[in-house]
Amino acid sequence: MRRILIFDTTLRDGEKSPGTILTLTEKVRIAKQLARLNVDILEAGFPAASAEQYQAVERIARELQGPVVAALARATNPKDFEVAWEALKHASRPRIHTFVPASRHYREHFLKKDLEQTRELAVAAVKMARRHTDDVEFSLVDSFRANPDEVIQLVRAVLAAGAATINLADTVGYATPVEVSGLFQKLRKEIATFDQAVFSIHCHNDLSLAVANSLAAILEGANQVHCTVNGIGERAGNAAMEELVMAIATHSSQMDAQTAIRLDQIYPSSTLLRRLTGISLAPHKPIVGTNAFVFETAVPQLSDREEKPPYEIMDPEKLGIRATGDELTAGAPLQLFRARIAELGYDLQPQEMDECYRAFRDLAAKKETIFDADLELLVNETAFKSQMRYKLLYLNVSAGSISVPNATVQLEVDGQIEQDAGFGHGPVDATFKTIFKMVKRSPRLLRYEVNAVTSGTDALGEVTVRLAENGQQVNGRGIDTDIVLASARALINGLNKLEYSSKQAAVSEFTDEESFMPRL
Repeated sequence: MRRILIFDTTLRDGEKSPGTILTLTEKVRIAKQLARLNVDILEAGFPAASAEQYQAVERIARELQGPVVAALARATNPKDFEVAWEALKHASRPRIHTFVPASRHYREHFLKKDLEQTRELAVAAVKMARRHTDDVEFSLVDSFRANPDEVIQLVRAVLAAGAATINLADTVGYATPVEVSGLFQKLRKEIATFDQAVFSIHCHNDLSLAVANSLAAILEGANQVHCTVNGIGERAGNAAMEELVMAIATHSSQMDAQTAIRLDQIYPSSTLLRRLTGISLAPHKPIVGTNAFVFETAVPQLSDREEKPPYEIMDPEKLGIRATGDELTAGAPLQLFRARIAELGYDLQPQEMDECYRAFRDLAAKKETIFDADLELLVNETAFKSQMRYKLLYLNVSAGSISVPNATVQLEVDGQIEQDAGFGHGPVDATFKTIFKMVKRSPRLLRYEVNAVTSGTDALGEVTVRLAENGQQVNGRGIDTDIVLASARALINGLNKLEYSSKQAAVSEFTDEESFMPRL
């Protein structure tokens, strides 16, 4: 069967999802999980954008084994290619990805150049990338609102210059499957070397057609697809990797196509990303939503039979969804604990692992069943506590139908222990106001969301908050059986991310406004 390459851009295009702030450690965790998922190409970031992105790409390129590691470079800025290569040079399989606008709308708005000037820019960009590596991918931004004949001209030019992969981007989510099929048919007909290069598609989901458009391209000869885990990305997001892969797997024989994705790593990848970004999923989200495999057993309008009906076209266990949940029993030995921590994407040093295991045993003495959410909270509070400016040490709240809600909070701020108390309209409001007073900052609370992670009256509650301050937006996440404590942890997590993002903004090197280029 024809092999379809999965180009994962979760860490580059996906991270543009509003409020998504990932630390260097979190990016490396996601990258290693994507390697376990067996993606073919992993786009690690845009190294010239900031020192933080450079560090992330460099570390992923150095540490990751398996996938091709790609980095983005602007065609308008020669320095980008030098920076990208410096970040990529230790990768076993490096790729430079560059791009120009294909449509008149984008050319006139961003470049102020005509078609011939854009073609010259594209050719020069490919040649600059080729000085460092033969694996060069070239993207045509807004391809499906462009003149098809002009797209053909640009494709011919960059292929002649040495591009190995040609990617057509539906940047604004405008295309329909018919339009995608038509453009790829034209490429197959008019590009003599179509079968000698890799043709790819990058779809946004503004009309909820990203996966359908990607499949249309595959049926017309595309051998690579850009996608993100959970479909995250700016606006309505990108083509969802899990939906795309399972559509191909389910109809593999009809499509004469397959991927190399490890299906049992789909759900763990989705869960890890959701936890690190704080972006929750709709219950009915295909493949990975909580209701994706839930149905009524009895269908009285059809029959009185009570056994499981033939509804499932996919086996949830093959996707890594455990029928018995993700619990770890209190008597788990160190070897099993270490394996579960690795499954969650953590790469701990021996001393950190031993410290986390001791914390696990202490928690297990109080709680019979330990879930993945407990483990993640435990690891973050034990192994990574030195990386946080704000740490929650103590919280006590009082509320009821008679008393005025109040909260007493003890924090560690920059290594110093502080304590204060305050009132509010409810226990969560009192807690948040007290913490804001103590840290001497007052970001806007744009979102507050509570979900149950586990079932039962002792269920773990997951709280997600979105904070905005000085033009920065971040998502914070906290977990506990006590919703007020989970809320406080989510707020502290968000405040630490705001601190992190403000520091990264201060060292950003992305200041050359004249050479700014549009996103894919």
